[in-house]
Amino acid sequence: MPPAGPGRDVIRLLTTTTVVLALLTAAYFLLPLRFEDAQHPWLRLTGAVAALAGLGVLLARNRRRIRRLPVAYRRIERLLTALYVLVLAAALVYYAVATLWPGQFVGLRTRTDALYFAVTVVSTVGFGDIHAAGTGARLVVTVHMLFDLIYLGTAVRLLSSAVPAPAPAPTTAPETADPAPDPAVEDPRDR
Repeated sequence: MPPAGPGRDVIRLLTTTTVVLALLTAAYFLLPLRFEDAQHPWLRLTGAVAALAGLGVLLARNRRRIRRLPVAYRRIERLLTALYVLVLAAALVYYAVATLWPGQFVGLRTRTDALYFAVTVVSTVGFGDIHAAGTGARLVVTVHMLFDLIYLGTAVRLLSSAVPAPAPAPTTAPETADPAPDPAVEDPRDR
């Protein structure tokens, strides 16, 4: 394990964030949206609750460790987790719209499709393989894009306020404008 310091803090941040994202993703895929259509709905619901409980335990156990991290790292972790929760929430909404009102989305059939589409909206990639076709879906996607703009602007502001301004460069002794001429060096103007 690296010695205490920024490297160890970054590793701790990445490890915790990765585990949080994995548990949230497990809950997303296990959560039954419609009990009558789901295979083994109570088993899936139990798995989703267990993943969320694991997330709660992880966050409670790491609270003291997280408090020891620099403020900027804590903000990064919270912002990454919040962004991923928003992506998963948007994916659930997209999946629900596609399931309840067929024809609203082209190419969106599974939760994986919905998660993929939510990530492409957040990242502004937009491959075109999945897109909103109906007015309702377009409205949902537009609200998602506007929310992302507000969220990302706020995130940038929070992160930039957490990063300390760079220290001014150390000053050096001023050099003399015209050093004394060296008599051993011939001045080209004397020719």
